[in-house]
Amino acid sequence: MNVQDPASIKATAKQLIEEYPDVNVLINNAGIIQSDDAAGVIDEDFLISTVTTNLLGPIRLTSAFIEHLKAKEEAVVINTTSILGFVPLATTAVYSATKAALHTYTLSQRYMLKDTSVKVIEIVPPWVQSNNDEPRAMPLASFIDATIKILGTDTDEVLVEEAKMFRNNPGPNENVFVTQLNDTMNSEPPKIH
Repeated sequence: MNVQDPASIKATAKQLIEEYPDVNVLINNAGIIQSDDAAGVIDEDFLISTVTTNLLGPIRLTSAFIEHLKAKEEAVVINTTSILGFVPLATTAVYSATKAALHTYTLSQRYMLKDTSVKVIEIVPPWVQSNNDEPRAMPLASFIDATIKILGTDTDEVLVEEAKMFRNNPGPNENVFVTQLNDTMNSEPPKIH
């Protein structure tokens, strides 16, 4: 399935529902993160690709499955956002913006589905070593273990310990925290021996 193609999403959803009529969980986890320059010219192809994958993809996927899910006795939609939706990384401004938008969409979706059988959960990862060995990032295995434990509770928002300070940040002085994060990220990584 191509999450950037609405026709592909509809066709895949239709096929999956026909082949697996008991399906009752949708996990929206696709994402593109690339550096961009919010103080400069943004490449149009990069912009469209990122917004389409990170924001429109989950909205379209959920839309394609939602009536099927609402017909189930119990169902779950899980949207993966990011701490960068709460504290943006300036060098990935478009990614950060899409994750902030998906967070607010998730809140609205949860509200609109509150009287249905569909539970809406948001997973808010910190920086994770998913395709890197950056020492400042959380090891992938640790993130998965902590996330699975939290998913086993009745929470609507999955926050591992490493994500909480970012999630709890928004407020009148959030710019101070954003500046500190970005200054730290632009510094030299620690040396590992």
